Amino acid sequence: MNGIHDVGGMHGLGPVVPEPNEPPFHAAWEGRMHGIAVTCQISGVNATPEQRATIERMPPKLYLETSYYEKWLYAYEKILAAKGIITTAEIDQRVAEQAAKPEPPMPEHPQLPSQPSPYAAKVRHVIMNGTPHDRPLARAPLFRVGDRVRARNLNPTTHNRLPGFTKGKVGVIDIYHGAHLSHEALSTSDTEVPEHIYAVRFEAAELWGPSAESATDAVYVDLFEHYLEAA
Repeated sequence: MNGIHDVGGMHGLGPVVPEPNEPPFHAAWEGRMHGIAVTCQISGVNATPEQRATIERMPPKLYLETSYYEKWLYAYEKILAAKGIITTAEIDQRVAEQAAKPEPPMPEHPQLPSQPSPYAAKVRHVIMNGTPHDRPLARAPLFRVGDRVRARNLNPTTHNRLPGFTKGKVGVIDIYHGAHLSHEALSTSDTEVPEHIYAVRFEAAELWGPSAESATDAVYVDLFEHYLEAA
């Protein structure tokens, strides 16, 4: 969907300034939020694309005012309430209880249990290593490395992984990644739909014309096959 989350290539937002020696989390609660997300996904509550789709539907002002993990918190409050796992009233009650009687600060690095349960070990493995999303697909890929392709001008109202600044632009297939799970299908259901995916190289001049900062710059974007057409 087109929204405030898709700001790649836009003017007026200032430069991206990397934080020197940036920690994985800026506060202990962010690490817990990451753990909650992984736990929900392992337990079958949702998939990552559903989390992203929920964030994309945030009101634009709220989206711009919240931090990375605040967006995750927003998403899981919505997802868990929509699926009847918790209610908005229970969330509000818990917030009120914490305001009335603040709890001790969370430890930055909680002690790893000496004998974690199999489920806890699985959660830790996923947090540290991620999960594979590649799947077999009998249908042969349409494109090969070196092919010129154009990103299609698609504007669905649902979740997709096609950046706005690539639409209608021509690039070259640089890497074929194999087939991976379609994010559109996972954003609305548990259906696994494999799709071929490629790393496409777009020259800066193709993306931004003569205003590109450097004629030798390029952007590599991983795109599903149905986002592309032969150029």
